[in-house]
Amino acid sequence: MATHVVWDWNGTLLDDLECCVSVTNRMLAEFGLPELVDVAAYQSVFRFPIIEYYADLGFDTAPGGNFDAAARRYLQLYSPAARACGLHAGARETLRTLHAAGIGQVIVSASEQTNLRTQLEPFGLDAWLDGAHGIEDIYAASKRAVAERWLHTASLDPADVLFVGDSEHDFDIADALGSTCVLYSGGHHARTHLAGLGVPVIDDLAEVTRFVAVR
Repeated sequence: MATHVVWDWNGTLLDDLECCVSVTNRMLAEFGLPELVDVAAYQSVFRFPIIEYYADLGFDTAPGGNFDAAARRYLQLYSPAARACGLHAGARETLRTLHAAGIGQVIVSASEQTNLRTQLEPFGLDAWLDGAHGIEDIYAASKRAVAERWLHTASLDPADVLFVGDSEHDFDIADALGSTCVLYSGGHHARTHLAGLGVPVIDDLAEVTRFVAVR
C-alpha cells in the first residue's frame, strides 16, 4: 500500500475537460482547422507528448510550422477560461482525508510551473500538499523528469508511491518508475481507453483512499 500520492492536476483534480474542448475548438477555428464535434472526439485524440496530439489535430509540427504559435495561442485562451473551472467532486475532501491519515501528497503536472501555481492559488490546497511541481516550458512533452526528480529529492522508494491521473501518460510514468497507478475516469481520456491499460479505474476520487496505507 502506498504511503505517498502523486496527483495529476488538469483533468484529475481540476475539472477542466469541457473548458479544454471549448478552447481547443476556438484555437482550431482561428487556424482554419476542423473543430472537434464533442468531448468524445477530443478524448479520442488527446495524448502526450502534446506535439503529437497537435499533429493529429492538423497543425504543422515540422520546424518552421505553426505548432509553436498554436501552443502559445492555446495558453492565451486557456488561462482566462480556466479561472471558471472548479475542482472535481470529492477532490478537496480526499486531499484532506489523506493528509489527516499521514499520506504525503504532491502534484506533478505537465503544466508549466508558473502557470500551475497560478491555477492552484485560488483553491487553497497547500495545507494538504507537500509541493506542486510543473515542467519548465509550455510544450508538455512529458512530466516524467519532474516525477523522477521529486522521487530522488524525497528519497522515496517508487513502490511506496501511488500515481493518480486521468491519462495514459500518468500510467506510462508510474509504470516506468516502478510505482502503482490509479486512473480517474472524469478527465481527458475516456474510461474505455483507461480500462484497457490494466490498472484500476475509479469514477470517484474518494476511492483513492482504498489504495494507500494509513499511518
